[in-house]
Amino acid sequence: MRFNSLAILFASFAAACANTGLGPVDLGEAQSEPIQISEAHETVFGITSNRKIKQGYVDTSEGQIHYWQAGQGPALLMIHQASSSSEEFAGVVDTLAGDFQVISFDWPGHGLSDDPDTELGADGFTFSALRVLDHLGVEKAHILGNHGGALIAMNLAWKHPERVDRVILSGTSGVKDMDAVQEFSDDLGLDEMNVIDREGRSLSDAWGRYTRYMPNSTPGEVLVAYMNNITVRLRPYDAHYGVLRFDRRPALQSMSETRVLLMQAEHDQFVSDQESLLQILKNAERVVLEDVGVFNFFENPAQSAEAIHAFLSKP
Repeated sequence: MRFNSLAILFASFAAACANTGLGPVDLGEAQSEPIQISEAHETVFGITSNRKIKQGYVDTSEGQIHYWQAGQGPALLMIHQASSSSEEFAGVVDTLAGDFQVISFDWPGHGLSDDPDTELGADGFTFSALRVLDHLGVEKAHILGNHGGALIAMNLAWKHPERVDRVILSGTSGVKDMDAVQEFSDDLGLDEMNVIDREGRSLSDAWGRYTRYMPNSTPGEVLVAYMNNITVRLRPYDAHYGVLRFDRRPALQSMSETRVLLMQAEHDQFVSDQESLLQILKNAERVVLEDVGVFNFFENPAQSAEAIHAFLSKP
């Protein structure tokens, strides 16, 4: 629980900085009544609050990988985004576990998984996903990836099609050439985000960013996404760099006949031109999630879960 406890301290301090004017925070539409952190317990610690969820570890060449599973039925492996953790999907368990074996894991260097010895890319994180499936005896699964996790899902479907049934790509953009991808990576300002200054302005700035990413969310909901991000930034490698080097173009071409659901949050500022993927993925459909932003699985997990369930339940 070391990282979780530290994250709550960071989040509390960031909120305090915002209130005292230490950092340039624009709360915008996200302003609402303050809450006690203890009131957000089940939201912040969804994995440990839901008794349906069973946790475990897999030994791999990259150290131990933390995973969890819930429910029975066809397997659904959910792959979180960079600088997050499998906590991202805790909110969908109650809707999906009645009909599916819901599985998620923390990438190496994220959540409760060990830190890797070197920076990993898409292939390294794909290896971790396969080891989790192997450990659970799952030969074939539906795969969902969110943001950077969508790139891992594409890689799985491309290089291991025998292990993949339907695919859900959440928060992924249209195809860019690698120069455009590099420009996008540079514009994220990751180096600046990975610095914590003594005055705490970086924490206050981060809190402000997350309230803008989640304009319709409560402080407790913002705290969850903020916590996931801040704790991962204490780890040795920022996985954004590794996964953004992945060239999705051959993967998407290989998936031209795969059953695919494209999901986009209405206010996700990092997603562009997603609808163009329908020209490549001939067997795909698309849904736009209303009134949510970058962290739709934290903001309105029920809406995301319903879209997932509807797609996977189709004949």
